[in-house]
Amino acid sequence: MPLMMFSIRYTCLVLVTTLVALGVAAPMRHVARDVSTAALTQLDLFAEYSAAAYCTGNLNTTGTKVVCPAGNCPQVEAADTTSLKEFLADGQYGELAGYLAADSTNKLIVLSFRGSRSPANWIANLDFIFDDADELCADCKVHGGFWKAWHTVSDALKAEIQKARTAHPDYKLVFTGHSLGAAIATLGAAELRTTEKWAIDVYSYGSPRVGNLELAEYITSLGAIYRATHTNDIVPRLPPEAVGYRHPSPEYWITSANGVEPTTADVKVIEGVGSRKGNAGEASPDASAHSWYFGDISECQ
Repeated sequence: MPLMMFSIRYTCLVLVTTLVALGVAAPMRHVARDVSTAALTQLDLFAEYSAAAYCTGNLNTTGTKVVCPAGNCPQVEAADTTSLKEFLADGQYGELAGYLAADSTNKLIVLSFRGSRSPANWIANLDFIFDDADELCADCKVHGGFWKAWHTVSDALKAEIQKARTAHPDYKLVFTGHSLGAAIATLGAAELRTTEKWAIDVYSYGSPRVGNLELAEYITSLGAIYRATHTNDIVPRLPPEAVGYRHPSPEYWITSANGVEPTTADVKVIEGVGSRKGNAGEASPDASAHSWYFGDISECQ
């Protein structure tokens, strides 16, 4: 996501609503612990899969290997991968881009969504209006822009995923993405886990909030969600809690600085919907932290 997209007016809105949100009662259960070595390894791998969605060559060459010309996905490039479906969809809510790939080395089917690149994407991000999502759970409400964006590609992707699952029944299905892509991955997985009863792991990086408390609690109840944040990244603070948005739990809060590869001691696992023990508790939200997740995740732009 280009840093120029963060306007002064928008940053002021975030700071004001963050201060307002401090008066909101927080849940009681806030547990922090160091991440396990196994979880750190997986977070690192899927950050690379998310990074690869920024590379144009992975969006228009279905049937080829997933690669990163910027050199920021070495583990993905070392694996035996094949792109099964690549997409770049235009619509009212801007471009929605990504790819579906099979990884025979790690026995994975990965659906990766790209983060924001265009002003139209950012307009979608700024739409804080809720849509009902009763098909997910009672009283669930979702971010209208993210929900509509997912549904521009959901039918086509569902068909391709089913083909991949049939061809590779022993492969794990993973949805991943950074920024806007993280939001779409989270909502898409929630819907397909509900309607299709598919087992899907979700690895999201720098995701904005995607819905209300009821949705956050529902997504948390589904399990297998790895929501990574980085230091004081501004994007996970949006849309603000003051207008009813909440994050699912747990949070994997990366505390190492930009340019530093995190160790297990640098990633805190924080449980509790709405916890401020991690990113949400940082005093000064910053745009620069948004690009660094185990590397420069959007370097391929």
